[in-house]
This record gives sequence, C-alpha cells and structure tokens, in this order.
Amino acid sequence: MKRLFTLFIFITIFCLNSFAQQLQVLSQPDFKEMMNDIYFVNENTGWIAGAKGYIYKTTDGGDNWSEQVSGISDNIQRLFFTDENKGWAGVLNGAVLKTTDGGNNWIKYSFTNVAPNVAFSLFDVLYFTDENTGYAVAGKLKAIYLLRTTDGGVSWTIKDSMVTTSNMRWYDLDFREGKGSMAGDQKNRFRYSTDNGINWGAATPIVDGFFGAIKSIKWLNGSDVIAIGEGNEFNGVPVPIYKSTNGGIDWVKKNQSVSTVYDRVKDAYFKNGTEGIGVGSNGFSKIFIIKTSDGGENWSTSTVGYSFGLQALSGIGDKLFALGSSTHIIKSSDFGNTWENIKKKAPASIYGMQFIGGKGYAATRNGDFYICNDGTGNEWEYLSSTGSDDLKDILFLDGQTGFAVKENRHISKTTDGGVTWRSTLTPTPANTRSKVGGISFADWNNGYAWMSLNQYGEYYAWKTTDNGESWTQTGAFAGPGYVSGGIVTFDANTSVLLGPDNWTMRTTDGGVSWNPASLNSFPQNFNSKDFEGVTRINSNKAVAIGEGFIAITTDMGANWEYINHGLNGIDSSFYTITSSGDTLMFIGCYNGAYLKSTDGGNTWMIDTTLQGQYYWFTSALTETGKLFFGTSNGYIVGEKTISDIKDDANIAETFRLEQNYPNPFNPSTTIEFYLKNGGNVKLSLYDIIGNEVRILVSDYMRSGKHKYELDMRNAERSIASGIYFVRLEAENQTAIRKIVYLK
Repeated sequence: MKRLFTLFIFITIFCLNSFAQQLQVLSQPDFKEMMNDIYFVNENTGWIAGAKGYIYKTTDGGDNWSEQVSGISDNIQRLFFTDENKGWAGVLNGAVLKTTDGGNNWIKYSFTNVAPNVAFSLFDVLYFTDENTGYAVAGKLKAIYLLRTTDGGVSWTIKDSMVTTSNMRWYDLDFREGKGSMAGDQKNRFRYSTDNGINWGAATPIVDGFFGAIKSIKWLNGSDVIAIGEGNEFNGVPVPIYKSTNGGIDWVKKNQSVSTVYDRVKDAYFKNGTEGIGVGSNGFSKIFIIKTSDGGENWSTSTVGYSFGLQALSGIGDKLFALGSSTHIIKSSDFGNTWENIKKKAPASIYGMQFIGGKGYAATRNGDFYICNDGTGNEWEYLSSTGSDDLKDILFLDGQTGFAVKENRHISKTTDGGVTWRSTLTPTPANTRSKVGGISFADWNNGYAWMSLNQYGEYYAWKTTDNGESWTQTGAFAGPGYVSGGIVTFDANTSVLLGPDNWTMRTTDGGVSWNPASLNSFPQNFNSKDFEGVTRINSNKAVAIGEGFIAITTDMGANWEYINHGLNGIDSSFYTITSSGDTLMFIGCYNGAYLKSTDGGNTWMIDTTLQGQYYWFTSALTETGKLFFGTSNGYIVGEKTISDIKDDANIAETFRLEQNYPNPFNPSTTIEFYLKNGGNVKLSLYDIIGNEVRILVSDYMRSGKHKYELDMRNAERSIASGIYFVRLEAENQTAIRKIVYLK
C-alpha cells in the first residue's frame, strides 16, 4: 500500500511540474458559431443559421439539434420555410441557399448580377408568399435593393431600391391576401403594395419627432398592419409602435401605453389579429418582452431573468421559440408568459473556471453554468443559468457553496453546487458602465468584492462577514475611468484591489479605511499599465499580472515588486493567472500563448503552440494539477486525464472521503468521510513527497458519516503551507484527497 501511495504522489508531482502541457479541446459549444435567425414550421421542426454557413435543425421542439451541411463558409443572415421540406437561407454576399428536403441538401443561387457594381454585404429580409414567389432586401450601405423571385429563388429582379447618400435600411416586410408592407429605419421610407409585390408605392411619411428603427412589420387582417422597432434610452426614443388601418398607406403612433419605455424590439409575432408579442433587449444584455391583446392599441412589458437579449422570434400558435444574441435559445408554451432555457452550450466567452470538491465548474459571460462531475475536466455539461446581468467571474468555497459576480452590482450565490442561484447583493438598474473588478474570500465567512457603478470611474468595495448572505459597502473611490484587474484577500481584515493604470487600494482594518499599495521597481513604461488578474499563493504572498508585467507581494499586498520575466517577443497582454501551492502557476496570454513557473513566479517559461488559435479569458488548475483555459468563443481547452481508474473515494458506495472544506484553508478545515461498516479507521496527513506528517484518527469507528476538524492552531508543531494529502484507511480500502494549507 505504501508503494501505491508513493506512486500516487510521484504521478501527482509529475503532473504538477511537466511542461509543455498537452492541451486539447475538452468542451466545445453545441453551436460552433453565432446564429442570426430562427425559423419553425411546426412545434417540433425548426432551424437556426448564422456565421460561416452553419445551419442546425431540430425535430423535437429545440431540445436537440443536428448540424446540416450548407456547403458554404459565408455568413447566413435570414431563414424562411414554407413547409418541412422547402426553405431558403439568405447569405450576406448576395445569394440564397435553397433546400427541398428539409435541409439535407442546399443549393446556392447568386443574385449579384442584378447590381454588378455592388459588393453585397447586407441581407436584411427574406420572405416567400409561396414556394415560387419570394422577396429579399439585400445590398450594401447606401445601396439597398428590394428583390423579387418567381421561380423559387433561382433568379431575382429589382423591384425597388434605396440608392442614397445615407445609410438607410429596410428591415422587414410582410404580406396578407396579396398586399405587402415594408418598413425600416426612416419614417418617410415605408412602402406598400396591392398587387402581390409587383409594384410598390410610398406610404405617407410618419409624423413623429421620436422615430426609431422599425424591425418588424405584421399584417393583422386585410387592412390593419402593425410596425414595431427599437427605442433608445440615450436619445429619449420610446419603443416605436405604429399602426395602419388602410393597408400600410397611413400610420398612427400606438406607443402611448409604453411612452416611458426605451427598449429595443428586434422581432415580433402575431398569432391572430389581436394577440401579438415582440422580443428584444433593454440595451444591457437583458431580455425585453412587449405584448398586446387588442391589436396593438395597448401594450404591456416584461423581462426574463437571463443575461442576453433576443434577436429573432418564431411562433406556432402559443408556442414560441426565441434566439438570443449569443446563440441562446429559449422557448415558451404559453405565448410568452413563461420561458424555458434550452440547455445548449453557446459560443459565449468563458469568464470563470474553478476545480474544487472533486468537481469542475465553468461559467460564461451570459451566465451559462457548466459542470464537470468527476473533476478531471474531461467532460462538461450545461447545468444551469446564473440569471440576469453579465457575469465576470465565479468563486467556490467548497463543492457546494459558490458565487457569481456580475455587472450592475450583482452577486448571486449557490449552496447546491450550481443547480440553483439566488441574489445576495441585489443589482442596481442596468447600466453599461456598471462593471466588475472581482471577488475574493479570506475564509468561509469573510470576503470582499469591488465593482463600478453608473460611471466607469466610480469604484465601490463591498464586504461580507456571513458567507456572502449579505454585503455591505466599505469603500468608494474615484478610479481611472474603467475597470480591469482583480482582488486578493489575505485575511478577514486585509484585502487589495488591483485596477487599471496601476491603480490599487488596500485595507488592513476590514474595509474601514483604504490606501494605495506600493508598486516597486516598475519600469517607467509600465507605470500606467492595467492589472488584469491576481492569484493568492498563501496568507502573505500573491502574484498579479497585467499588460505585459508580473508583480509579486510577500507582505499581504502592502508592496508589489515588479518581476522581470525575461521573455522576449511577447506581443500580447497577460490576461489570466492560476496557481497551485507555493510554486506552480500559469499565465494565459490573450493571444493563446501561456507562461509557466515552478518556483513561485520568479522565473518563467513560455509555450506558443496555441498562439493565434485561441483567446484565453480564464484559467484554472484541477486538483491534480492539470491546466485548463476558457476561451473567448466558448471552448474549454485543457489536459485530458487518461485513466480507467475512478476516484478511489468511490470504491464502495458508502465508503468515501469527501473533499475538505474550505480548500484552500487557514487555519482550519473540515474533513468528512463515510464508512459502510464499523471497524478500525486511520486518517492520516501526508506531505507532497509521501511522508506521513500526522495521524489524525486511529480508532474504532461505527458505520455512517463522520467529521474531523483539522485545526492547525492546535498542532503540536507547525507545518509549512502547501499541498498535502489526507488518506483514509478502513474496511481494507483506501481513499485520498488533496488539500491546500495557506499559512
């Protein structure tokens, strides 16, 4: 058994110190690129399409999607289907794709010949009245064309145009009983047709001093039409809503019931002549919903608790499918009263990652929360959403209790490993300038966070003393004007904020007072560089990174010494840092290169194998020292664990050793273990080279759950901070857990 344990320690040391790491993609988005449009022909069958020619299809109401082969790598902007087999996709560079078999095969038809001197780069509208007759609005800025086909999209002709000196657009058109109506971003550019689109007339210009771009136009019956679009809170433009009762010739404003609402409607759907719904965003990555039940005379608004806006909508009766701005999909079965998030991984930036308690956790900017159930990082699944407001980072104190820190002064907490989340710091009204600096805990109860509010330079520090259940503002500062960097907390009283332009603030009295830290030996050309991240090594030491620089503190953040990393030719900012124990740490460069140190940050090596392939946004080390990065487009890249041996804590169903909590710890931590049968038990502490440091338990114990409090304050002799292993021996079985002591 000693040989096996020594081998385990040897393998662990090898993993912690080998270089270069063999990094590979271990999680990728279910949708590999950003999607632009969604279209359903019934409650089960639908498509989404977007960048680089990607098309996906579902036949089970959106729960599962399969990739289709479009045959192109150009961006697809619009979709339209007349039934389960016949459909079209609008391509930005002046073409349509057509399918007659539900998307199994697509044929490309170009229409650039209609305007040979135009480099097509826009495709705003795609609409078919039947399988032969269709319309497209495409072109480029200052040269927009309304095109018509009568042979199912094979050939096209120009029916109207906007060749102007300004960037005017048409964004939508709709038909009913041979009548057409078209609208866009100018109140004097509405069009109508009474002969199925052969000829188009100019509608009466709308009289409204607060006109906003119209994104959706819908016929309610043979004479009534509704147009709805984007408000603008910065320009004081309420949600623009107009109604015509004579086929789109004359228009009347109908937004009186929402005259103080300035949100943006991107798409709309009417299930009949009276009931309609529009979807979009409030301009701050929050969903905006607007509904009417009286044909557009009056409207009500609501939001949904996700951190993304909506850009496209498809409806079948009461069933709705909406596409989010970051390729998230939500659906409703009750015409938008309630919504369900379809749990698929989007190409959204990974902003936070951590391995703790035998699990791996990762989260995207949009609040998608992923879990790796065995802690290896090999496989990841979508677990939950952390809710509204853009996420900046996550921090777990053990395998169950964690936090998501978000924009708009918002902190959410989970106590069930990310299954559910609740707000413990209530967000302020959404504002694009309410950014996040970071979150850090000293121990189980005491933690700090910092963020900006309302203006980039308004910085605020917050503190909790009750495990994040409540937060109190402890500081307000005038910052450089935006937010970057991080926060590191050494004990309940000592925390350091690191921001842009080498801005720092430090407290040693629990947040009562704050003063700048000292930055020493920084070259002159680094005096106004931004901090980007920080990792705590132990109770005195931390390593911070920024725009090409590394700094180390050994006195709880009072002084930060510039470290010359000695590497030439690094043309990217240091963006993320992670560490394990006193010596091992990695820095991820924004451009995909990464640095490694095995001596606590004094000397560094660089690996450029993946440079230019990924943009690193976050990093983490597994509990066995394997390196992982999260990327800007939703990929998790790391070192794969190759083994047929499961965690030895699972040898028997009721014999197991849990991960200690908190971990890392100082001065105490809790160790829980379970015995299937009563018997002699030995619980021991080993150092990283396999020496038995201390026997914690050696006694007969009954079956069931047991808890041991390891408190270094009661130790007969002190031990150094670093990585240790707890070993449980009972019932002829052994379980081992890695723990980290921060002195």
